[in-house]
This record gives sequence, structure tokens and C-alpha cells, in this order.
Amino acid sequence: MSAGVPTITVPARLQRGRTAAAPAVTSRPWIRLAAFGALTLYGLGRWATLLHPAPGWRLAGVFALALALAGGVPLLRRLHRAVGAAAAVALMLAALPVCGLSWHWVRHVRIAASAERIETGLQGLPGALVPYAGHSVAIRLVIVLGAAVLALDGAAVLAFAPRALGDARRAAAAVPLIALAIVPSTLVRPALPYLQGLLLFGLLALFMWGERVRRGSLAAAVAIAALAGVAGAIAAPRLDQHTPWIDYRAWTATPARAHLDTFDWNQTYGPLHWPHSGHVVLSVAARTADYWKAEDLDTFNGYDWVQAAPPTAPPTARLAAGTVTTELPPPSRSARARWTQDIRVTISGMETGSVIAAGYAAQPAAQLIGFAAGAEPGTWTADRPLGPGSSYEISTYSPRPTAAQLIAAGRRRYPPAALAGDLTLSIPQPGEAPSNFPTITFARFHSGQPPSLFAGPPNLGAQSVVTQSPYGAVDALARRLAAASPTPYAYVQSVLHLLSHYTYTQNPPLRQYPLASFLFTDREGYCQQFSGAMAMLLRMGGVPARVAAGFTSGTYDASTREWDVTDIDAHAWVEVWFPRYGWVRFDPTPVSAPARSGQAAIPIVKNLAGLTPGAVGAPRRAVGADAAPGPATHRRAQAGVSPWLTVAGLALLIAAACALRVLVARSDSAEALLAELERALSRTRRPLPGDVTLADLERRFDASPEASGYIRALRLARYGGRGVRPSAAQRRALRQELRRGLGISGAMRALWALPPRIHWRKTS
Repeated sequence: MSAGVPTITVPARLQRGRTAAAPAVTSRPWIRLAAFGALTLYGLGRWATLLHPAPGWRLAGVFALALALAGGVPLLRRLHRAVGAAAAVALMLAALPVCGLSWHWVRHVRIAASAERIETGLQGLPGALVPYAGHSVAIRLVIVLGAAVLALDGAAVLAFAPRALGDARRAAAAVPLIALAIVPSTLVRPALPYLQGLLLFGLLALFMWGERVRRGSLAAAVAIAALAGVAGAIAAPRLDQHTPWIDYRAWTATPARAHLDTFDWNQTYGPLHWPHSGHVVLSVAARTADYWKAEDLDTFNGYDWVQAAPPTAPPTARLAAGTVTTELPPPSRSARARWTQDIRVTISGMETGSVIAAGYAAQPAAQLIGFAAGAEPGTWTADRPLGPGSSYEISTYSPRPTAAQLIAAGRRRYPPAALAGDLTLSIPQPGEAPSNFPTITFARFHSGQPPSLFAGPPNLGAQSVVTQSPYGAVDALARRLAAASPTPYAYVQSVLHLLSHYTYTQNPPLRQYPLASFLFTDREGYCQQFSGAMAMLLRMGGVPARVAAGFTSGTYDASTREWDVTDIDAHAWVEVWFPRYGWVRFDPTPVSAPARSGQAAIPIVKNLAGLTPGAVGAPRRAVGADAAPGPATHRRAQAGVSPWLTVAGLALLIAAACALRVLVARSDSAEALLAELERALSRTRRPLPGDVTLADLERRFDASPEASGYIRALRLARYGGRGVRPSAAQRRALRQELRRGLGISGAMRALWALPPRIHWRKTS
């Protein structure tokens, strides 16, 4: 020791004390990770009881991600903090497809579609029974996503914690894991609940204190924990009063509000006034696309087509055996085998008492829902309103025979008694109340017989009643078209050809007799006018017909293999009866109607980029077009979901999308930019005609030379062989055009639809 430096002697007692205290602060992360893994695994096992069948592989993936986040990220942070942060973000992003969100959506940052899918699941969650055995992809997604949020929350606390973990941080990591185990127990009562609680207590004690127990004290610690657990198990029955100390259900006193559409399918004509936002109202898993029917409108009351029981067959309509029948012969066995399919319908953004199906439907199969036969065979009603989360499977028959087959079928014998109701119309008379309108049954096609008076004043002739009514001109038109048609199918085509010259509009004028005015005065209308006029002409010409109402096929989602149907897809069409096939669908509404125009792929992408409609997401239709064929009303329904949960979910998606934009490499090829352009137009809900080309699209943006230049650069790159890509200024101008008129939300939508690109390069 150097001179002048005093010597300090540490007492042996203090040295022993300092040595003994050292193990208490020694970090043993492997015990921490093992305890975390055991507690997480137990919680995920409890969470699996919320679904039937349990999503075992998805929850196993969540467990693997949580373990990698808690154990792997700290090792990477030792190399560099940025590396650890990037790895944490990547693991959290990976949780989205693991939980069931389409990787295609994550890859292309489809924020709107992802948020809508999660919102749909959250809306349906309060009405779902657990364990949930339904088929709603959205509900199953949010249930698994809830487990991922809790597990990854706890893992993130450990991932970014210091090596010496304090009680506060341990508690912060343990709370979400406790919720992961306890929440399912409040919804699905577990077997042996006190034993389950004892197991949870043991795992929690291991996580909180296992790392700090010295080897010599291990036996004593286990004994103390066991005694505490047994004491709790003994006291639990006395504490369990079967009534909650804190009622968590009261927390939803101010729930999130959700839009639910309801539809009155009866036709009323006149201008459309109800809003239609384009949000998904139902999804259908089906082998082939179809029109998803809600109701048959088989009665014309003198003004409108409405749903009602068909009139009883006239007493004179009897078979050779002398008995009256109103049952139509079934379709042929070969037709049923060819055009029958099983579909699965999941209701999301609407409430309906009618079962949505297609064509002729068998009785649906669903759990805890009763069904009754509708007014027409092949339609069904539910014993309680079907809302978000309701799901059922149903077998449907919807024939699509060829023209040659229908021409041949029209030459077969029609059953007159069974079809009498489908050839009947109520004809208004001046000065008479609607309840007293005469009911006329028109003669079969080319039978040479006059119409008959089914109900009305006996001193009036049926033909004179029709001729002198406001529909006399309609009857004359029907007889003229029918006389020039050799077969019923030819007559149907003649009516379709006539209506093809009429104009589609959502604002036709109000008329006392709307269908007569539509045919001879206004010559414009929407799906109600077109379908109502066609069904009237066909019945007057002797071809059995009716109006059907529901939805067109919607947009196919390749990731879920389902048809997503929005309120814009609500529609009305015509069904015509043919021997051997039954009711066959015909749609007289112009294809420019939004409910129909969305069914075709946009050629600029399908033809230029070589992509199928489902490859990059089928186009969405613009807001503000053909909506429901009846007065639809939007109401605010209580969804029972905390708004903070929705905000948190959207925030997670936005954060994930931001990271994905940085992490995922993007291609600047012409094909990739064309595909991106299609997605941008779809996301900003810009309507495109079915035959639009890049040149047409370039002219559409003539008001902005820079935006038009962006389209021109893509066109030249694709067709002219030029390797120059659009400039950043052109891309920015196009984004400004896409957001125009859409408000603040439109600005965000346009930003995500067409985000900035940092690097532009030339390619040969």
C-alpha cells in the first residue's frame, strides 16, 4: 500500500452480508422465460375454449411469436437496439396473418379492408354465443386476435425490460397473461374451477418470484406457495357467492355504435332517398356466384309488387281427376344435380328476418336458430332477427340453362292450375278502393283464350276491365310482343330487348301508376321499375313471372373464398318459370347500375397486368348508386363493444402498416404499378366503366396535367416499351385527384392507396 493512503478494513460481518445478498439480485432470465412460457401456454389453452373447434395451430403460432418476442428480442437488442426493435415489429406484424387476417391484405397494406374485417367481427361479437361454433371469419379472427394482443403485450414488456426485473415490470407483464386465462373462465365455466385457480396461482407465483428464489430456499418456497394455494382453494367456495363483486357488463353502458341496415323489399318506386355507404352487410361462401335472394314479390296490388301469399287457384282450374292443385312440378333430376350447391351465409352489417339464400332454398341449418317456411316455397324466415354474427348453411337450387334449353322447355306443357297465381294481376278501377280492385288471371302464352276474372264485379268482362284501366296500353303492348314471339323464351328476350333502350336513374318522377308511366312516359328508372315492368308484361303475355329481391353476387375475396356483399349490391330482378327447370333468373336492369356493374373485372388490370380479378383484390364500387330495392333504413344498434378496443385495434393495424411499408420491398415494374393503380382506384371508391382503358383513364384526369401524366407514363411503359417511370410529382398530383371531394377521411384513404415512393429508377 502506498505511503499516505489509509487502509480501510471491512468487517467480516459486512463482507458476509454483501456476499449473501448477491444471489438475490442475480438475473436468471431462463427461469423468467420458462415461467412466462408456462403462464402464456396455460392462458392460450383457456382461450381456446372460446372457439369450437379450437384454433390449435393459430394459438400455437401465437405462443411461438410471444416466446420469440420475450426471449429472442433481448438477445438482438444486445447487438443493436434498432435490430431488436425491427425484430419486435416484424413479430407483431406476423401475428396478423397467424390470427387469420389474410396475408395478401397485410402484404399490400389493405388498411381499409383489414379494419372493416376487424370492425365486422367486433360488431358481431356481442351477439355470438361461446364457445363460438359459427362460420363467421371475422368473429373467429377477432377472438384469436384478442389472445394475440394479450400474449404479445406481456411478451413486449419482457422484451424491452432491463436484465434486473423489478416487481412493477413483472406485474405489468403478468396482468395481460392473467386476463388471457381469466376472461375465458367468465364466459365458459371451466371444469374443476378451483383446481384451475390453484394451477394459475402456482404459475403466477413461479413467474413473479421463481427467478429470485435461491437454490437452498427452493423447498421452503414451494411449501409456502402450496400452503397458500391450498388455503385459497379451501376458502374459495365460501367467497364464491355466484354474484359478481364488480359487474363487468356495466362497463358497456356506453358501447360502440354500429350501423345496421334493414330492408323493406316491397317495391314503392319513386326516387331513392336512403343512404347506402358501401359497407359489407353479409358474406357468402359458395362454389359459384349467384344472386342472393331474400324474398319473392309475387303479388301486384294495382300499384306495386309486394310480398304476399299467392292467390288461390280459380275454381275452374281443375285437373282431369277433378282436383285442384297449386303445387308446381319439381325440376328434373339432372337439373337439380347440376345447379344445386351448398352455401354458407354470414350476416355482418344488417338485420333481417328473411333468410338470404339463392333461387329455391331448402331449410337452412344453423345452431340455436329456428326457421319457418316463407310466403313462397323455397324461401324462409327466422324465428328471431338475424344480425351480425348470425351464420347458417343452406342448400340452394338456382338454374342457369342455355337459350336452346329454354326454347325447348317452352314447348313443353305448363301446369295451368299451379301457375294461375303467377299469371294474376290486380287492375285498378276509377273510384274503387285498392281492396276492391278486380283480380285478372291472364291466359297462358299462345293459348288463344281471353283473360278471366278471378275476383271482381261479375257483370264486367275481364278483357274490358284491363282495356279500360290505366294498364290498357301495357296490355296491348304485351299482346303485340307475345304475338310476335314463337316461344315463351323468345317473348322474354323481346321484353328484355325493349327495356334495354330505357335509361337508368335513381330519381324517376313520382307517378300515380308508376309502371305504366315508366313504360310510356318517363322511360327511366332503377331496378324496381325495370323488374316490375318486365314481370307485368310477362304475366299479361301469358308467361308466369314474379319479382325477386335481394342482392347481386358482390365482390369475391380470394383470401377468404367468400363473396362480400355490400348494401350497394341490394337489387331486384325477375324470375320466369320454365318446365324441367323451374324459376329461372333474368335481370332487365342495365349493366350500368352499380349493383350489376361491380361484377365485372376492370380490364385495364386484367388485360394489361395479366392478373385475375381475385389476384389483387376485386374492385369496389363507387358510393352513391343502385341501392336496396325497398326503403332501407339505417339505425344505430348497440354492439356492446368498448370504443377503446376498436381504437386500439385500429392503432395496431396502422402501426403495423407503417412498419410494413418500410420492411417490405416494392417493385417498380409496369405490372406492379398497374396493379397498385387498380387498388388505389378501388380504395378511393372511384367508379370505372367495365370497358375502360388506360387511354380513357388518362383523359379522365385531364384537369390535372401531372395526374394525367402519371397514367400516360404507365401506358407508355406498358405498351411503348419506355422504361421511364412516373415522377414523384405526378404521383403526388394523382393522389390529390383521388382525395378530391372525400374530406379528411378521403385524404387518409388516398395516402394509403397511393403512398409516396422514395426511390424511382429507370428500367429497360
